[in-house]
Amino acid sequence: MQEFHTHTFRCKHAEGDISDLAEYAERRGYSMLGISDHTPFPDDHDLEIRMSMKELENYVQSFHTAKTGHPKLKMLLGMECEYFRKYRDFYKEELLLKRNFDYLILGQHIFFSGKRLVYFWKEGLGGTKKELWAYAEALVEGIESGIFSIVAHPDLFGNFYAPWDEEAKSCSRYILEAAQSYKIPLEINGNGYRKGKRDVRGIKRFLYPLEPFWEMASQYNISVLVNSDAHKPSQLAPVEEGWKLVDLYNLKVADLSELYRDSGNQD
Repeated sequence: MQEFHTHTFRCKHAEGDISDLAEYAERRGYSMLGISDHTPFPDDHDLEIRMSMKELENYVQSFHTAKTGHPKLKMLLGMECEYFRKYRDFYKEELLLKRNFDYLILGQHIFFSGKRLVYFWKEGLGGTKKELWAYAEALVEGIESGIFSIVAHPDLFGNFYAPWDEEAKSCSRYILEAAQSYKIPLEINGNGYRKGKRDVRGIKRFLYPLEPFWEMASQYNISVLVNSDAHKPSQLAPVEEGWKLVDLYNLKVADLSELYRDSGNQD
């Protein structure tokens, strides 16, 4: 088993540290574990759901300590990042080049719609078409940047935009076309399943993963992965609903073994 999307206490809405995740994964028979907490921003913006810059060094060192302590487990150092142009150099130069991160996940939890910063989890289901397209534009620009290895929950817009209408379909095609062009895997996200189904305009559904999105995805030459998005060690487990979706729409499963480098990740 493999997992690439996990969080630690540093993001302020998760439990446990990297060593706790590694110990649990090793006991459960995982062969590969990626650690991908929410990135800090260099200006320490938006500390509500992420570590500060002063915590970054400890995060990296805690990873190496856990990796050394679990030599049978292939561990990868990563971050989950929102794409903003002003942070692009930080992601590339500080995380990927200087600190030698194995991978970055693109997870667009916040984005600008005009001058307003939108937080997807605060919007409810009253999101507008303008916000829907702002999300899609931010995600596609992140894909096009070439600095990410995975797109987390690309269908996250289902959390703030209620209808599966022509606008939602157009945005989905836009995202899927970009993923196909740039050959970047898309994630079916287990955290969305853990949040349960909601009544959305008379339809009982998960806010995400959004099944019609993945049905549409089957029409594209893309690959997918199923991640738990674990916010505590006990959430590390195969996401059965996600794998059923893979089988239902005959989706191609991504091979991310090339992300692992058996070099210790240290300078």
